Amino acid sequence: MTGQVIVARYDPRRGCIEAYRLVTEHGDHHFEPWERNSEVIIHTFNPRVSLWLDDPIIQLDLGWHKGQNGPQREILMRTGGAADIRSSMALCQAIPVSLQNPSMALWPPAIIPATQRVRNESQSKFRSPGHRPRSLAEASDSTFRIRKWLEFRGRNARLGEDVMTFSTLLEESYTPTKQKPWQGIWVGDYSGHGCEFLVVIQKDVDCGQPAIRASRWSSQSSLTTLASTESVGGTSDVTACETPSTTIETAAHDEDAALEEEGSGPPEDGSCWGRLEAIKLTGDPNVPRGEYTWIAEDIGPKGLLRIANEQMFKGARVVRSLGHSAAREFRDDRYIASQLMMISHDSLAQYWEEFGHISFYSRVNIDDYLDVDGG
Repeated sequence: MTGQVIVARYDPRRGCIEAYRLVTEHGDHHFEPWERNSEVIIHTFNPRVSLWLDDPIIQLDLGWHKGQNGPQREILMRTGGAADIRSSMALCQAIPVSLQNPSMALWPPAIIPATQRVRNESQSKFRSPGHRPRSLAEASDSTFRIRKWLEFRGRNARLGEDVMTFSTLLEESYTPTKQKPWQGIWVGDYSGHGCEFLVVIQKDVDCGQPAIRASRWSSQSSLTTLASTESVGGTSDVTACETPSTTIETAAHDEDAALEEEGSGPPEDGSCWGRLEAIKLTGDPNVPRGEYTWIAEDIGPKGLLRIANEQMFKGARVVRSLGHSAAREFRDDRYIASQLMMISHDSLAQYWEEFGHISFYSRVNIDDYLDVDGG
């Protein structure tokens, strides 16, 4: 449900591959009322991101792939913060696209771009040979599993065994470009749930994704309700409500109008074009990893609400968005009306209208954590 983000790197001095968890401290923060609406609370956010170097998730020495049974076997690793915690890594066998279906639990899920997907659930905890490749040629080069358990010395017993399935993120899906500057790995503030990592993907507006309908959408002007659609993780039968809950100013700007007349293609800088999808890489008991956390279906002229003039967000582009909400264990999930404040290419804020608060998101530069010497 919660998941982890890990960064893997090769250490040439010791001749090993290691991977560590990316973790975040919330940092100094406070709460203050929104200048625009004093009933809305702003949660300031100053995250401190680092690698947890005390407990590697992966530690593979040279020649790890050699030995009896080849890729069928699990590789025991020297990891674990305590002496009695053991871990092993197993290669995966990808599920062919022709055999994949919506009822199959796969990682990564369909909404995250990937070249290969593998099973994410197993009654045998992935012990059966069918979950593992028979040769290196059959092994997935972008997915693997980590098994962890507690083993008492002198006793032939395992307790608390857990298996996690990992997948490499495609670099092109999170690397910002001139045309897609909002893409990237981000860390967000989820209040009582703490900090969570997400990937923001910038797509064409007409990317083939079905429109998602909010269960509560507020606008000063009348809005056309969108058809309900199947959401990830089950069928979401959300009902639309056009009763205004807050007042939203709509702003028309000459440059946006001109852009709309010219066509739907991206401008050179990509600042105000396309669709943004924020997908959780780590989750919480309400909305787990691999699910949308919010979607801005059009950050261009059609989605524009206003240009912020309040001091904290001055100059930010504010667009319509949909926030994903659910009860514990991802029950009764629905999309609620929200506003995405596009402060800069490294900073975003989301106004969750129904919850009455604004939370922040900060970009994470993965390259900062790849230097072995720098930690």
